[in-house]
Amino acid sequence: MKDKIHPKTYNNCVVTCACGNSFETISTQQNISVEICSMCHPFYTGQQKYVDTEGRIDKFKKKQVVTEQLKKLKEDSKNTKKARSANKIESKNSTLKELLEQARKDQSL
Repeated sequence: MKDKIHPKTYNNCVVTCACGNSFETISTQQNISVEICSMCHPFYTGQQKYVDTEGRIDKFKKKQVVTEQLKKLKEDSKNTKKARSANKIESKNSTLKELLEQARKDQSL
């Protein structure tokens, strides 16, 4: 085996949780900071708790609102396009016979 290729290990590594709990373990780092530990994790405590780091829940809710607004805009634009195309089809006479009938109706008025 090669010499001096293994990282240095610290036998008294202090792990500090966001809840204030701390304990010692073996690691390649001297200090470790974590957000959730066994003292505050819902699986171990049996209590439901939301962990919202950096406002992720708020960001998700904002994205949902924006997507709903975009869906409404798309539906509105589709409806207006359908209405425009329906108006064009109604106003557009495609055959000579229809043009003559339209002209006769206009003259009789």
